[in-house]
Amino acid sequence: MNKQLFTLLPVLFFSGAAVADICDNENEVTPIAQIQGENEQSSLIDQQVTVRGIVTASWQTDEQLSGFFIHSFAEDMDDNPATSEGLFAVTEKHHSSVDIGEQVQLTGKVTERSQLTSLVDISSITTCGDAESLPGITDLKLPVQSLAELEALEGMPIKLSASSANELTISGHYNYPRHGYFDVSSGRLWTPTQIVMPGEDAKRQAEENQLNRLQVDDNNNVVEPSPLPFSNLWHGKQNSLRSGANIASFSGIISQFNNAYRVQPTEDLTLESSSKQPQLPEKANDSVRIASFNVLNFFNGNGSGQGFPTPRGADNTEQMKRQLQKIVAALTALDADIVGLMELENDGFGERSAIFQLVEALEKASGKEYEVAEPRAEKIGTDQITVGIIYQPKRVKPSSHALLTRQGPFSWGSRPPLAQRFIDRNTDSEFSVIVNHFKSKGSCPEDSDSPNSNKNDGQACWNDLRLKSSQQLLEWISEESLASPVLLGDFNAYYHEDPIRYFSENGFHNPSDATDYSYVYDSQAGSLDHIFVANSLESKVEGVYHLPFNADEPWVYDYRDETYFSDGPFRSSDHDPLVLDLRFSGSGM
Repeated sequence: MNKQLFTLLPVLFFSGAAVADICDNENEVTPIAQIQGENEQSSLIDQQVTVRGIVTASWQTDEQLSGFFIHSFAEDMDDNPATSEGLFAVTEKHHSSVDIGEQVQLTGKVTERSQLTSLVDISSITTCGDAESLPGITDLKLPVQSLAELEALEGMPIKLSASSANELTISGHYNYPRHGYFDVSSGRLWTPTQIVMPGEDAKRQAEENQLNRLQVDDNNNVVEPSPLPFSNLWHGKQNSLRSGANIASFSGIISQFNNAYRVQPTEDLTLESSSKQPQLPEKANDSVRIASFNVLNFFNGNGSGQGFPTPRGADNTEQMKRQLQKIVAALTALDADIVGLMELENDGFGERSAIFQLVEALEKASGKEYEVAEPRAEKIGTDQITVGIIYQPKRVKPSSHALLTRQGPFSWGSRPPLAQRFIDRNTDSEFSVIVNHFKSKGSCPEDSDSPNSNKNDGQACWNDLRLKSSQQLLEWISEESLASPVLLGDFNAYYHEDPIRYFSENGFHNPSDATDYSYVYDSQAGSLDHIFVANSLESKVEGVYHLPFNADEPWVYDYRDETYFSDGPFRSSDHDPLVLDLRFSGSGM
Protein backbone atom coordinates (compact mmCIF):
# COMPACT_ATOMS: atom_id res chain seq x y z
CA MET A 1 0.00 0.00 0.00
CA ASN A 2 1.15 3.47 -0.77
CA LYS A 3 1.91 5.03 2.59
CA GLN A 4 1.80 8.56 1.15
CA LEU A 5 -1.80 8.11 0.37
CA PHE A 6 -3.19 11.58 0.24
CA THR A 7 -2.20 15.03 -0.80
CA LEU A 8 -4.16 18.21 -0.29
CA LEU A 9 -6.17 18.27 -3.48
CA PRO A 10 -9.48 19.88 -4.44
CA VAL A 11 -12.49 17.61 -4.14
CA LEU A 12 -13.06 15.70 -7.40
CA PHE A 13 -12.77 17.28 -10.80
CA PHE A 14 -14.67 14.86 -13.00
CA SER A 15 -18.17 15.62 -14.32
CA GLY A 16 -21.45 13.81 -13.74
CA ALA A 17 -21.51 12.73 -17.38
CA ALA A 18 -18.11 11.09 -17.02
CA VAL A 19 -19.29 9.15 -14.02
CA ALA A 20 -22.40 8.01 -15.84
CA ASP A 21 -20.25 6.68 -18.63
CA ILE A 22 -18.14 4.73 -16.17
CA CYS A 23 -20.83 3.57 -13.74
CA ASP A 24 -24.12 3.23 -15.58
CA ASN A 25 -26.31 2.11 -12.73
CA GLU A 26 -29.16 -0.30 -13.21
CA ASN A 27 -30.03 0.05 -9.54
CA GLU A 28 -30.84 3.27 -7.73
CA VAL A 29 -27.77 4.63 -5.96
CA THR A 30 -28.11 5.80 -2.34
CA PRO A 31 -25.79 8.71 -1.57
CA ILE A 32 -23.29 8.00 1.22
CA ALA A 33 -24.34 11.19 3.00
CA GLN A 34 -27.89 9.84 3.20
CA ILE A 35 -26.62 6.61 4.76
CA GLN A 36 -24.54 8.48 7.30
CA GLY A 37 -27.15 11.11 8.16
CA GLU A 38 -26.65 13.75 10.84
CA ASN A 39 -26.90 11.39 13.80
CA GLU A 40 -24.37 8.99 15.29
CA GLN A 41 -26.28 6.00 13.93
CA SER A 42 -27.56 5.57 10.40
CA SER A 43 -31.33 5.70 9.84
CA LEU A 44 -30.94 2.97 7.21
CA ILE A 45 -29.64 0.16 9.45
CA ASP A 46 -30.42 -3.32 8.04
CA GLN A 47 -31.52 -1.85 4.71
CA GLN A 48 -30.00 -3.03 1.41
CA VAL A 49 -28.49 -0.20 -0.62
CA THR A 50 -26.32 0.38 -3.64
CA VAL A 51 -23.57 2.97 -3.23
CA ARG A 52 -20.71 4.27 -5.31
CA GLY A 53 -17.52 6.11 -4.47
CA ILE A 54 -13.77 6.40 -4.70
CA VAL A 55 -11.57 4.05 -2.69
CA THR A 56 -9.58 6.16 -0.22
CA ALA A 57 -7.94 3.43 1.87
CA SER A 58 -7.83 -0.34 1.66
CA TRP A 59 -7.01 -2.91 4.36
CA GLN A 60 -8.81 -5.98 3.06
CA THR A 61 -7.05 -9.02 4.49
CA ASP A 62 -8.45 -10.82 7.52
CA GLU A 63 -5.42 -9.74 9.55
CA GLN A 64 -6.11 -6.13 8.58
CA LEU A 65 -9.55 -4.51 8.79
CA SER A 66 -11.28 -6.82 6.27
CA GLY A 67 -12.49 -3.94 4.15
CA PHE A 68 -11.91 -0.57 2.53
CA PHE A 69 -13.12 3.03 2.76
CA ILE A 70 -14.86 4.93 -0.03
CA HIS A 71 -15.69 8.60 -0.53
CA SER A 72 -18.66 10.03 -2.40
CA PHE A 73 -18.45 11.17 -6.00
CA ALA A 74 -18.69 14.93 -6.34
CA GLU A 75 -22.24 14.90 -7.75
CA ASP A 76 -23.49 12.64 -4.93
CA MET A 77 -22.32 14.97 -2.15
CA ASP A 78 -24.97 16.96 -0.27
CA ASP A 79 -22.78 19.91 0.83
CA ASN A 80 -24.03 19.42 4.38
CA PRO A 81 -21.07 19.65 6.81
CA ALA A 82 -22.98 17.57 9.38
CA THR A 83 -23.11 14.48 7.16
CA SER A 84 -20.10 12.36 6.33
CA GLU A 85 -19.19 11.52 2.74
CA GLY A 86 -17.20 8.43 3.77
CA LEU A 87 -18.21 4.82 4.32
CA PHE A 88 -16.51 1.57 5.30
CA ALA A 89 -17.17 -1.57 3.23
CA VAL A 90 -16.64 -4.95 4.91
CA THR A 91 -15.53 -7.18 2.08
CA GLU A 92 -14.64 -10.65 3.38
CA LYS A 93 -12.07 -12.76 1.64
CA HIS A 94 -14.16 -14.00 -1.30
CA HIS A 95 -14.27 -10.54 -2.81
CA SER A 96 -11.67 -9.22 -5.19
CA SER A 97 -9.37 -6.54 -3.86
CA VAL A 98 -9.72 -2.93 -4.89
CA ASP A 99 -7.05 -0.28 -5.15
CA ILE A 100 -6.84 3.24 -3.81
CA GLY A 101 -8.17 5.71 -6.33
CA GLU A 102 -10.54 3.22 -8.01
CA GLN A 103 -14.16 4.11 -8.54
CA VAL A 104 -16.44 1.36 -7.29
CA GLN A 105 -20.10 0.52 -7.05
CA LEU A 106 -21.28 -1.97 -4.45
CA THR A 107 -24.47 -3.37 -2.96
CA GLY A 108 -24.84 -4.45 0.65
CA LYS A 109 -26.59 -3.99 3.98
CA VAL A 110 -26.13 -0.96 6.23
CA THR A 111 -25.00 -1.64 9.80
CA GLU A 112 -23.20 -0.04 12.73
CA ARG A 113 -20.11 -2.24 13.11
CA SER A 114 -18.67 -1.42 16.55
CA GLN A 115 -20.29 2.04 16.05
CA LEU A 116 -18.65 2.50 12.63
CA THR A 117 -21.30 2.99 9.91
CA SER A 118 -20.50 0.22 7.44
CA LEU A 119 -21.74 -1.82 4.51
CA VAL A 120 -21.79 -5.58 5.15
CA ASP A 121 -23.07 -8.68 3.38
CA ILE A 122 -21.89 -7.19 0.10
CA SER A 123 -23.42 -9.01 -2.85
CA SER A 124 -21.55 -7.24 -5.63
CA ILE A 125 -18.60 -4.97 -6.21
CA THR A 126 -18.07 -3.32 -9.60
CA THR A 127 -14.91 -1.38 -10.39
CA CYS A 128 -15.45 1.58 -12.68
CA GLY A 129 -12.00 2.84 -13.53
CA ASP A 130 -9.68 5.23 -11.76
CA ALA A 131 -10.71 8.65 -10.49
CA GLU A 132 -9.04 11.66 -12.00
CA SER A 133 -8.12 12.82 -8.49
CA LEU A 134 -8.52 11.72 -4.89
CA PRO A 135 -10.93 13.40 -2.50
CA GLY A 136 -9.61 16.35 -0.57
CA ILE A 137 -8.39 16.08 2.97
CA THR A 138 -10.04 17.84 5.90
CA ASP A 139 -7.70 19.46 8.40
CA LEU A 140 -8.62 18.22 11.87
CA LYS A 141 -7.16 19.74 15.02
CA LEU A 142 -7.43 18.46 18.55
CA PRO A 143 -9.29 19.34 20.66
CA VAL A 144 -12.52 19.31 18.67
CA GLN A 145 -15.51 21.44 19.62
CA SER A 146 -17.86 18.48 19.90
CA LEU A 147 -17.97 14.77 19.15
CA ALA A 148 -20.44 15.64 16.38
CA GLU A 149 -17.47 17.14 14.56
CA LEU A 150 -15.84 13.70 14.48
CA GLU A 151 -19.06 11.93 13.57
CA ALA A 152 -19.44 14.25 10.58
CA LEU A 153 -16.02 13.07 9.35
CA GLU A 154 -16.51 9.35 9.95
CA GLY A 155 -14.98 7.39 7.10
CA MET A 156 -13.39 10.47 5.53
CA PRO A 157 -9.71 11.39 5.00
CA ILE A 158 -8.25 13.91 7.45
CA LYS A 159 -4.94 15.49 8.38
CA LEU A 160 -4.59 15.31 12.17
CA SER A 161 -2.68 17.91 14.17
CA ALA A 162 -2.82 19.64 17.55
CA SER A 163 -3.93 23.14 18.44
CA SER A 164 -1.33 25.81 17.88
CA ALA A 165 -0.55 25.96 21.61
CA ASN A 166 0.44 22.29 21.90
CA GLU A 167 1.99 19.31 20.16
CA LEU A 168 0.31 16.09 19.09
CA THR A 169 1.11 13.91 22.09
CA ILE A 170 0.99 10.19 22.86
CA SER A 171 -1.24 10.32 25.93
CA GLY A 172 -1.68 6.61 26.70
CA HIS A 173 -1.19 3.08 25.43
CA TYR A 174 -3.05 0.62 27.65
CA ASN A 175 -4.47 -1.28 24.66
CA TYR A 176 -1.31 -1.05 22.60
CA PRO A 177 0.18 -4.47 23.55
CA ARG A 178 -3.10 -6.32 23.04
CA HIS A 179 -4.86 -4.46 20.22
CA GLY A 180 -2.15 -2.33 18.62
CA TYR A 181 -3.53 1.15 19.18
CA PHE A 182 -2.66 4.10 21.39
CA ASP A 183 -4.23 7.46 22.28
CA VAL A 184 -3.18 10.91 21.13
CA SER A 185 -4.18 14.35 22.32
CA SER A 186 -3.23 18.00 21.96
CA GLY A 187 -0.67 18.19 24.73
CA ARG A 188 -0.74 15.87 27.70
CA LEU A 189 -4.08 14.76 29.15
CA TRP A 190 -4.31 15.21 32.91
CA THR A 191 -6.58 13.48 35.36
CA PRO A 192 -9.09 16.26 36.08
CA THR A 193 -8.58 16.41 39.86
CA GLN A 194 -4.82 16.53 39.35
CA ILE A 195 -5.09 20.03 37.88
CA VAL A 196 -8.50 21.37 38.99
CA MET A 197 -10.72 21.16 42.04
CA PRO A 198 -13.22 18.31 42.46
CA GLY A 199 -16.81 19.06 41.53
CA GLU A 200 -17.93 21.20 38.62
CA ASP A 201 -14.38 22.12 37.60
CA ALA A 202 -13.44 18.45 37.41
CA LYS A 203 -16.58 17.65 35.39
CA ARG A 204 -15.74 20.40 32.89
CA GLN A 205 -12.16 19.17 32.64
CA ALA A 206 -13.36 15.61 32.01
CA GLU A 207 -15.55 16.89 29.18
CA GLU A 208 -12.63 18.80 27.72
CA ASN A 209 -10.46 15.68 27.91
CA GLN A 210 -13.07 13.71 26.02
CA LEU A 211 -12.90 16.21 23.16
CA ASN A 212 -9.12 16.05 23.12
CA ARG A 213 -8.35 12.41 22.42
CA LEU A 214 -8.33 10.01 19.52
CA GLN A 215 -7.14 6.46 19.15
CA VAL A 216 -4.44 5.76 16.57
CA ASP A 217 -4.95 2.27 15.20
CA ASP A 218 -2.48 -0.08 13.56
CA ASN A 219 -4.99 -0.94 10.80
CA ASN A 220 -4.92 -4.50 12.02
CA ASN A 221 -7.36 -6.88 13.71
CA VAL A 222 -4.65 -9.13 15.17
CA VAL A 223 -4.83 -9.63 18.94
CA GLU A 224 -1.45 -9.26 20.67
CA PRO A 225 0.43 -8.23 17.53
CA SER A 226 4.02 -9.40 17.31
CA PRO A 227 6.17 -7.54 16.66
CA LEU A 228 4.50 -4.54 18.24
CA PRO A 229 3.53 -1.86 15.70
CA PHE A 230 4.74 1.73 15.36
CA SER A 231 8.37 0.84 15.97
CA ASN A 232 9.45 4.15 14.40
CA LEU A 233 7.95 5.87 17.47
CA TRP A 234 9.98 3.84 19.94
CA HIS A 235 12.51 5.76 21.97
CA GLY A 236 14.08 6.06 25.39
CA LYS A 237 16.52 3.81 27.20
CA GLN A 238 14.16 0.84 26.87
CA ASN A 239 13.27 1.70 23.24
CA SER A 240 9.51 1.59 23.64
CA LEU A 241 6.40 3.58 22.76
CA ARG A 242 6.33 5.95 25.73
CA SER A 243 3.47 8.28 26.57
CA GLY A 244 4.36 11.96 26.72
CA ALA A 245 6.23 11.87 23.39
CA ASN A 246 5.22 14.19 20.55
CA ILE A 247 4.53 13.04 17.00
CA ALA A 248 4.19 14.92 13.72
CA SER A 249 0.79 15.58 12.16
CA PHE A 250 -0.31 12.79 9.86
CA SER A 251 -3.02 11.73 7.41
CA GLY A 252 -5.62 9.06 8.01
CA ILE A 253 -9.27 8.07 7.98
CA ILE A 254 -11.63 8.85 10.86
CA SER A 255 -13.38 5.73 12.12
CA GLN A 256 -15.12 4.57 15.27
CA PHE A 257 -14.67 1.56 17.51
CA ASN A 258 -16.59 0.62 20.66
CA ASN A 259 -17.72 4.11 21.64
CA ALA A 260 -14.43 5.81 20.79
CA TYR A 261 -13.26 7.67 17.70
CA ARG A 262 -10.01 6.67 16.09
CA VAL A 263 -7.72 7.37 13.18
CA GLN A 264 -6.65 4.74 10.67
CA PRO A 265 -3.26 6.18 9.56
CA THR A 266 -2.56 6.27 5.85
CA GLU A 267 1.08 7.26 6.21
CA ASP A 268 3.95 6.40 8.51
CA LEU A 269 4.02 8.21 11.84
CA THR A 270 7.05 10.27 12.83
CA LEU A 271 8.43 10.99 16.30
CA GLU A 272 9.08 14.71 16.80
CA SER A 273 10.28 14.76 20.39
CA SER A 274 10.86 12.16 23.08
CA SER A 275 9.01 11.85 26.34
CA LYS A 276 10.60 13.16 29.51
CA GLN A 277 13.46 10.92 30.61
CA PRO A 278 14.49 10.19 34.18
CA GLN A 279 16.98 12.64 35.60
CA LEU A 280 18.11 12.47 39.19
CA PRO A 281 20.86 14.74 40.49
CA GLU A 282 23.81 13.18 42.24
CA LYS A 283 23.13 12.76 45.92
CA ALA A 284 24.89 15.35 48.04
CA ASN A 285 26.98 14.09 50.94
CA ASP A 286 25.25 16.44 53.38
CA SER A 287 21.67 15.65 52.24
CA VAL A 288 19.31 12.88 53.27
CA ARG A 289 17.63 11.26 50.30
CA ILE A 290 14.15 9.80 50.96
CA ALA A 291 12.22 7.85 48.33
CA SER A 292 8.69 6.50 47.93
CA PHE A 293 8.04 3.52 45.67
CA ASN A 294 5.01 1.31 45.04
CA VAL A 295 6.57 -1.96 43.84
CA LEU A 296 3.41 -3.49 42.32
CA ASN A 297 2.76 -6.56 44.43
CA PHE A 298 6.20 -7.98 45.12
CA PHE A 299 5.45 -11.49 46.39
CA ASN A 300 8.24 -14.06 46.76
CA GLY A 301 6.23 -17.18 47.58
CA ASN A 302 7.82 -18.66 50.66
CA GLY A 303 11.18 -17.15 49.88
CA SER A 304 12.74 -20.32 48.55
CA GLY A 305 11.33 -20.40 45.06
CA GLN A 306 8.20 -22.33 46.01
CA GLY A 307 4.60 -21.47 46.67
CA PHE A 308 3.60 -19.99 43.32
CA PRO A 309 1.21 -18.73 42.16
CA THR A 310 0.72 -16.33 45.06
CA PRO A 311 -2.43 -14.21 45.59
CA ARG A 312 -0.75 -11.30 43.82
CA GLY A 313 2.32 -10.56 41.76
CA ALA A 314 4.39 -13.09 39.87
CA ASP A 315 2.89 -16.37 38.70
CA ASN A 316 6.09 -18.37 39.05
CA THR A 317 9.67 -18.22 40.27
CA GLU A 318 11.07 -17.04 36.93
CA GLN A 319 8.67 -14.08 36.84
CA MET A 320 9.49 -13.22 40.43
CA LYS A 321 13.21 -13.17 39.69
CA ARG A 322 12.65 -10.80 36.76
CA GLN A 323 10.41 -8.61 38.92
CA LEU A 324 13.01 -8.50 41.66
CA GLN A 325 15.70 -7.65 39.13
CA LYS A 326 13.76 -4.62 37.89
CA ILE A 327 12.82 -3.37 41.36
CA VAL A 328 16.42 -3.64 42.51
CA ALA A 329 17.61 -1.78 39.40
CA ALA A 330 15.20 1.06 40.23
CA LEU A 331 16.20 1.21 43.90
CA THR A 332 19.89 1.13 42.98
CA ALA A 333 19.36 4.06 40.63
CA LEU A 334 17.63 6.00 43.41
CA ASP A 335 20.38 5.31 45.95
CA ALA A 336 18.08 6.66 48.67
CA ASP A 337 19.09 6.69 52.29
CA ILE A 338 15.51 5.81 53.26
CA VAL A 339 12.89 4.14 51.08
CA GLY A 340 9.20 3.81 51.84
CA LEU A 341 7.77 0.79 50.01
CA MET A 342 4.18 -0.15 49.15
CA GLU A 343 2.60 -3.38 47.90
CA LEU A 344 5.01 -5.76 49.54
CA GLU A 345 3.84 -9.24 50.41
CA ASN A 346 2.67 -9.11 54.02
CA ASP A 347 4.70 -12.06 55.25
CA GLY A 348 6.60 -10.59 58.17
CA PHE A 349 10.29 -9.88 58.60
CA GLY A 350 11.96 -13.29 58.63
CA GLU A 351 14.70 -14.50 56.34
CA ARG A 352 12.17 -15.75 53.81
CA SER A 353 10.02 -12.63 53.82
CA ALA A 354 9.58 -10.54 50.68
CA ILE A 355 11.20 -7.46 52.22
CA PHE A 356 14.20 -9.47 53.44
CA GLN A 357 14.76 -10.99 50.01
CA LEU A 358 14.47 -7.54 48.44
CA VAL A 359 17.07 -6.08 50.80
CA GLU A 360 19.39 -9.02 50.24
CA ALA A 361 19.24 -8.56 46.46
CA LEU A 362 19.61 -4.77 46.77
CA GLU A 363 22.74 -5.06 48.91
CA LYS A 364 24.27 -7.46 46.42
CA ALA A 365 23.51 -5.22 43.43
CA SER A 366 24.44 -1.88 45.02
CA GLY A 367 27.30 -2.93 47.27
CA LYS A 368 25.68 -0.93 50.09
CA GLU A 369 24.23 -2.00 53.40
CA TYR A 370 20.49 -1.72 54.03
CA GLU A 371 18.36 -2.56 57.04
CA VAL A 372 14.64 -3.01 57.60
CA ALA A 373 12.61 -0.86 59.98
CA GLU A 374 10.79 -3.45 62.10
CA PRO A 375 7.83 -2.79 64.37
CA ARG A 376 7.04 -4.89 67.41
CA ALA A 377 4.64 -7.03 65.44
CA GLU A 378 4.94 -10.15 63.33
CA LYS A 379 3.07 -8.50 60.45
CA ILE A 380 1.70 -5.07 59.58
CA GLY A 381 -2.06 -5.49 59.52
CA THR A 382 -4.00 -8.36 57.97
CA ASP A 383 -4.11 -7.41 54.27
CA GLN A 384 -2.26 -9.46 51.66
CA ILE A 385 -0.03 -6.47 50.96
CA THR A 386 1.70 -4.06 53.27
CA VAL A 387 4.12 -1.16 53.50
CA GLY A 388 7.74 -1.19 54.55
CA ILE A 389 10.76 1.00 55.26
CA ILE A 390 14.36 0.18 54.41
CA TYR A 391 17.36 2.43 55.08
CA GLN A 392 21.13 2.75 54.84
CA PRO A 393 22.48 2.57 58.42
CA LYS A 394 25.71 4.32 57.50
CA ARG A 395 23.73 7.44 56.68
CA VAL A 396 20.85 7.44 59.16
CA LYS A 397 20.11 5.57 62.35
CA PRO A 398 16.78 4.71 63.98
CA SER A 399 16.14 6.22 67.39
CA SER A 400 13.44 3.65 68.29
CA HIS A 401 11.62 0.65 66.89
CA ALA A 402 9.15 1.26 64.08
CA LEU A 403 5.57 2.15 64.97
CA LEU A 404 2.23 1.34 63.34
CA THR A 405 -1.43 2.04 63.97
CA ARG A 406 -4.60 0.10 63.22
CA GLN A 407 -6.96 2.78 64.47
CA GLY A 408 -10.03 3.96 62.57
CA PRO A 409 -9.83 3.51 58.79
CA PHE A 410 -6.49 1.71 59.18
CA SER A 411 -8.32 -1.23 60.74
CA TRP A 412 -10.19 -2.26 57.59
CA GLY A 413 -9.75 0.07 54.59
CA SER A 414 -6.41 1.81 54.26
CA ARG A 415 -3.32 -0.23 55.13
CA PRO A 416 -1.75 0.50 58.51
CA PRO A 417 0.91 3.20 58.18
CA LEU A 418 4.44 2.51 59.38
CA ALA A 419 6.56 5.18 61.09
CA GLN A 420 10.24 5.24 61.93
CA ARG A 421 12.14 7.89 63.86
CA PHE A 422 15.58 8.62 62.36
CA ILE A 423 18.66 10.62 63.24
CA ASP A 424 20.77 12.14 60.48
CA ARG A 425 24.29 10.98 61.32
CA ASN A 426 25.87 14.12 59.83
CA THR A 427 23.94 16.65 61.91
CA ASP A 428 22.24 14.64 64.67
CA SER A 429 18.97 16.07 63.44
CA GLU A 430 15.94 13.97 64.29
CA PHE A 431 13.06 13.41 61.89
CA SER A 432 10.39 10.81 61.23
CA VAL A 433 9.34 9.00 58.08
CA ILE A 434 5.80 7.65 57.80
CA VAL A 435 4.91 5.42 54.84
CA ASN A 436 1.28 5.07 53.75
CA HIS A 437 -0.97 3.18 51.37
CA PHE A 438 -4.56 4.49 51.38
CA LYS A 439 -7.64 2.71 50.06
CA SER A 440 -7.81 2.55 46.26
CA LYS A 441 -10.57 4.01 44.10
CA GLY A 442 -11.89 0.68 42.85
CA SER A 443 -14.37 -1.91 44.17
CA CYS A 444 -17.03 0.65 45.00
CA PRO A 445 -19.53 0.00 47.81
CA GLU A 446 -22.77 -1.62 46.71
CA ASP A 447 -24.81 0.93 48.65
CA SER A 448 -25.11 4.02 46.45
CA ASP A 449 -26.03 6.09 49.52
CA SER A 450 -22.76 5.22 51.24
CA PRO A 451 -20.48 8.20 51.95
CA ASN A 452 -17.85 6.20 50.06
CA SER A 453 -19.86 5.77 46.86
CA ASN A 454 -18.86 7.66 43.74
CA LYS A 455 -20.16 11.23 44.12
CA ASN A 456 -19.28 12.03 40.49
CA ASP A 457 -17.06 14.89 41.58
CA GLY A 458 -13.89 13.41 40.08
CA GLN A 459 -12.63 11.72 43.26
CA ALA A 460 -14.19 8.30 42.54
CA CYS A 461 -15.09 5.84 45.31
CA TRP A 462 -13.82 5.67 48.89
CA ASN A 463 -12.90 9.35 49.02
CA ASP A 464 -14.51 9.72 52.44
CA LEU A 465 -12.42 6.84 53.77
CA ARG A 466 -9.24 8.33 52.33
CA LEU A 467 -10.05 11.70 53.89
CA LYS A 468 -10.65 10.07 57.27
CA SER A 469 -7.33 8.24 56.77
CA SER A 470 -5.59 11.60 56.40
CA GLN A 471 -7.26 12.89 59.54
CA GLN A 472 -6.47 9.77 61.56
CA LEU A 473 -2.88 9.80 60.35
CA LEU A 474 -2.21 13.31 61.63
CA GLU A 475 -3.92 12.52 64.95
CA TRP A 476 -1.66 9.50 65.37
CA ILE A 477 1.48 11.48 64.50
CA SER A 478 0.54 13.99 67.17
CA GLU A 479 -0.22 11.29 69.74
CA GLU A 480 3.15 9.65 69.13
CA SER A 481 4.98 13.00 69.11
CA LEU A 482 6.77 12.08 65.88
CA ALA A 483 9.34 14.82 65.35
CA SER A 484 9.67 16.60 61.99
CA PRO A 485 7.45 14.13 60.12
CA VAL A 486 7.85 13.28 56.43
CA LEU A 487 4.74 11.65 54.96
CA LEU A 488 5.08 9.56 51.83
CA GLY A 489 3.42 6.78 49.91
CA ASP A 490 0.57 5.85 47.62
CA PHE A 491 -2.35 7.92 48.87
CA ASN A 492 -4.60 6.91 45.95
CA ALA A 493 -5.70 10.52 45.62
CA TYR A 494 -4.73 13.16 43.08
CA TYR A 495 -3.20 16.57 43.74
CA HIS A 496 -6.40 18.58 44.32
CA GLU A 497 -8.47 15.88 46.04
CA ASP A 498 -9.70 16.18 49.62
CA PRO A 499 -7.19 13.84 51.34
CA ILE A 500 -4.24 15.61 49.74
CA ARG A 501 -5.49 19.13 50.44
CA TYR A 502 -6.12 18.13 54.06
CA PHE A 503 -2.39 17.73 54.64
CA SER A 504 -1.62 21.09 53.06
CA GLU A 505 -4.27 22.73 55.22
CA ASN A 506 -3.01 21.12 58.42
CA GLY A 507 0.68 21.78 58.81
CA PHE A 508 2.32 20.03 55.84
CA HIS A 509 4.03 21.27 52.72
CA ASN A 510 3.75 19.54 49.34
CA PRO A 511 6.93 20.34 47.37
CA SER A 512 5.54 18.86 44.13
CA ASP A 513 3.55 20.69 41.47
CA ALA A 514 0.25 19.72 39.89
CA THR A 515 2.10 18.89 36.68
CA ASP A 516 4.23 16.27 38.43
CA TYR A 517 2.84 12.80 37.92
CA SER A 518 3.48 9.23 39.01
CA TYR A 519 0.69 7.32 37.28
CA VAL A 520 -1.13 7.20 33.96
CA TYR A 521 -4.69 5.86 33.92
CA ASP A 522 -7.11 6.01 31.00
CA SER A 523 -4.48 8.02 29.10
CA GLN A 524 -4.56 10.73 31.79
CA ALA A 525 -1.53 11.56 33.91
CA GLY A 526 -1.67 12.37 37.60
CA SER A 527 0.02 11.68 40.91
CA LEU A 528 -1.40 9.11 43.31
CA ASP A 529 1.98 9.11 45.07
CA HIS A 530 3.09 12.05 47.20
CA ILE A 531 5.71 13.24 49.65
CA PHE A 532 4.83 15.84 52.29
CA VAL A 533 7.07 17.46 54.85
CA ALA A 534 6.07 19.24 58.02
CA ASN A 535 6.03 22.99 57.51
CA SER A 536 9.04 23.21 59.81
CA LEU A 537 11.02 21.23 57.22
CA GLU A 538 10.04 23.26 54.16
CA SER A 539 13.27 25.26 54.20
CA LYS A 540 15.26 22.00 54.36
CA VAL A 541 13.89 20.71 51.03
CA GLU A 542 16.62 20.65 48.40
CA GLY A 543 14.41 19.17 45.71
CA VAL A 544 11.68 16.66 44.88
CA TYR A 545 11.85 14.43 41.82
CA HIS A 546 9.23 12.34 40.02
CA LEU A 547 11.14 9.78 37.99
CA PRO A 548 9.24 8.47 34.93
CA PHE A 549 10.58 4.94 35.06
CA ASN A 550 7.21 3.28 34.77
CA ALA A 551 4.03 5.27 34.18
CA ASP A 552 4.96 6.22 30.60
CA GLU A 553 6.03 2.70 29.65
CA PRO A 554 3.66 0.11 28.09
CA TRP A 555 2.78 -2.52 30.68
CA VAL A 556 3.97 -5.36 28.43
CA TYR A 557 7.56 -4.41 29.26
CA ASP A 558 7.25 -5.48 32.88
CA TYR A 559 8.43 -8.80 34.33
CA ARG A 560 5.56 -10.99 33.10
CA ASP A 561 6.52 -11.45 29.45
CA GLU A 562 10.05 -12.66 28.86
CA THR A 563 9.79 -11.58 25.21
CA TYR A 564 9.80 -7.89 26.12
CA PHE A 565 11.74 -8.03 29.38
CA SER A 566 14.97 -6.06 29.58
CA ASP A 567 17.38 -5.16 32.33
CA GLY A 568 17.04 -1.85 34.08
CA PRO A 569 14.50 0.09 36.15
CA PHE A 570 11.92 0.73 33.43
CA ARG A 571 8.46 -0.71 34.00
CA SER A 572 9.59 -2.08 37.35
CA SER A 573 6.12 -1.06 38.56
CA ASP A 574 3.03 0.80 37.35
CA HIS A 575 3.87 3.74 39.64
CA ASP A 576 6.86 6.04 39.32
CA PRO A 577 9.13 6.49 42.34
CA LEU A 578 9.41 9.84 44.07
CA VAL A 579 12.56 11.22 45.66
CA LEU A 580 13.00 13.98 48.25
CA ASP A 581 16.34 15.51 49.23
CA LEU A 582 16.52 17.13 52.67
CA ARG A 583 19.52 19.10 53.86
CA PHE A 584 19.82 19.67 57.59
CA SER A 585 22.23 22.34 58.79
CA GLY A 586 24.02 22.59 62.11
CA SER A 587 23.81 20.15 64.97
CA GLY A 588 20.36 19.08 66.16
CA MET A 589 17.08 20.78 65.42
